[in-house]
Amino acid sequence: MRMSSFVLGGMVGAMAAMFAARRRPELMARACTAMTDAGAAIAGKAMSMWLNADMKKAAAEAPKPADDTAERSGVAWEQIEAIISSDPAVKKEVDKIKAASSGMTH
Repeated sequence: MRMSSFVLGGMVGAMAAMFAARRRPELMARACTAMTDAGAAIAGKAMSMWLNADMKKAAAEAPKPADDTAERSGVAWEQIEAIISSDPAVKKEVDKIKAASSGMTH
């Protein structure tokens, strides 16, 4: 396509739009509303597809729970208890916290 035919087509289209706007303003108003609605729908679908792709990527990259999570958690609590029992000052502080939290209603 030549540039001159593109420019000529644009000018003809602009003249047709001006003619329609003067002769039938309600027709132009409806056409503008339809174009706006179509643009909003296209933008909404594009945004939805973009977010959907991001969510799928995030779900794929998220860490999955391992089968031995409960075992590792138990080992971690045993280590915490060993640290607490090894230091009397820490054990005393932990006992204070436990006493304070047991009196609270959740």
